[in-house]
Amino acid sequence: MKKLSLYCLAGLLALVLYLNPFTEKTEMSAEAASAPGMTVPAKETAAPAEDTADCSLTYVNLEETERWILDEVLSDHISEAVVELAESGASYSIGDWVDRDTHTYLFFTKKLPGGTVYTAAGYAKTLDGSYVYFELSSPERLTEQQVDLEITKTFGNPGASEIQAC
Repeated sequence: MKKLSLYCLAGLLALVLYLNPFTEKTEMSAEAASAPGMTVPAKETAAPAEDTADCSLTYVNLEETERWILDEVLSDHISEAVVELAESGASYSIGDWVDRDTHTYLFFTKKLPGGTVYTAAGYAKTLDGSYVYFELSSPERLTEQQVDLEITKTFGNPGASEIQAC
């Protein structure tokens, strides 16, 4: 009987560990914690956006490195934001999915009572080979070129899709 109980406990432990593969390192900046919109659990860091004073970039260091898992992490973050917006009665729209060699993101527009927030949410590879989940938000519509430039400036790694200056 003890042996059966031990096997059941081991099976439950294996199931719990299998169902929880997405982990993030922890550390949150005070500025990010007070920002409205989507909350990102665990480690979040704010990086200054130098081109426009209205843009804000926050990111979370991820332990995952496989692109299909990173796609799932991105989808999970967006799903959480959609649930929060739906519960609060705010409207939103999800735009294009942009896939680059070193970063992937999608456009996400939130229509909040204080105004519309345009966001590019995604993941990017850093110079040390790790990945971060990021959100670049602005009160003005973002373009692919703006997002690519900001991600490349912040995290490096322009990859094979080198960004050209206009």
